[in-house]
Amino acid sequence: MVIEERATSGTSWNYWTNKAWGVNLGNWLILERWMGGQAFEAAGSNGQDEWTLSKSTSNAAAILKQHWDSWVTEDDFRKLARAKVNHVRIPVGFWAFITPDAGEPYVHQGQKAQIERILDYCSTYQMYALIDLHGLPGSQNGEAHSGHNSGRIEFFTKHNIDRSLRTVQAVVDWVNHLDERRKSRIAGIEVANEPKPNNEDQEATLKNYYRQAYKIITASTFRLPMIFHDAFRGPAYWKGFFPSSANAVLDLHPYWAFPPANDKTAILSQICDKKPNHESFSLPVLYGEWSLASGVSRSDEWMRQFLDTQVSVYKSGNAAGAVFWSLKNTINSDAWSFEQLMDENIINAATFEHHPKARC
Repeated sequence: MVIEERATSGTSWNYWTNKAWGVNLGNWLILERWMGGQAFEAAGSNGQDEWTLSKSTSNAAAILKQHWDSWVTEDDFRKLARAKVNHVRIPVGFWAFITPDAGEPYVHQGQKAQIERILDYCSTYQMYALIDLHGLPGSQNGEAHSGHNSGRIEFFTKHNIDRSLRTVQAVVDWVNHLDERRKSRIAGIEVANEPKPNNEDQEATLKNYYRQAYKIITASTFRLPMIFHDAFRGPAYWKGFFPSSANAVLDLHPYWAFPPANDKTAILSQICDKKPNHESFSLPVLYGEWSLASGVSRSDEWMRQFLDTQVSVYKSGNAAGAVFWSLKNTINSDAWSFEQLMDENIINAATFEHHPKARC
């Protein structure tokens, strides 16, 4: 299939010339209990995902509204501004944009108003937002962060691919109807977070979905790049998939926590080895999720080495920047909390520009 090439200039945020530095708003519009379980406790639910919470209580909408209002506030943006953050990635489920099928219990009203609140903060504090379709119809990976941790991956059916493309169109339509102040803060649309194709047929289905989603996004009146996750295949797998002038960005999620790696030298070497992978790729490569979680015993010295080495690589050359997972948690884990790292002065206003502990 021939993909129409499109110039990359004119977008609100240019991943070809600018470097993203920011955070994910995790456990906000898609719940992840491991990061903070207050909403589940309010619902009296022992579930781990939003599907289960929504199904187990009659007042899920009120519980979620309370969570949305309190988990991310303007105070968070004031704090992020002190660290010179310019980017937030917003994980959101398809149910925020299209009506779920019968039997899908998701609360599907109110999320767009919440995102618009965040866009207002972005305008005030000079940040940009990436809309990340973190949960797709049928689940693209069977995990809690897709909305339903059933273990089943049913995204690759024709019905769910069609619904996913309707979701992409609905996001584009919503963006185009925003007022200019909010619209101008949107940096792009990520059309699938961490899809997990299990065979060649599913790989082909994913590729076709990306092509069709790209056509939808590039038809938008408001210029937007499409962000596409590598499905944990690495940049070499996607080489040549889009033309070099395509308005598209590859998203990578490097982690040393699954399973936890405990050799410092090996971890730092593996980070440095990512440079040639993105340098040889023809499109910008965004490191849209990463953390400081590993199997190494925690010390401030190690955290700074791990942080500085990652940041230095994820902004080098063709790399489009670093977006940390995540903003906060209630499990007292600085390895997964940008704000806690700020409180500990491991992250500060100089972090993105200066990384003296980097090992490459």
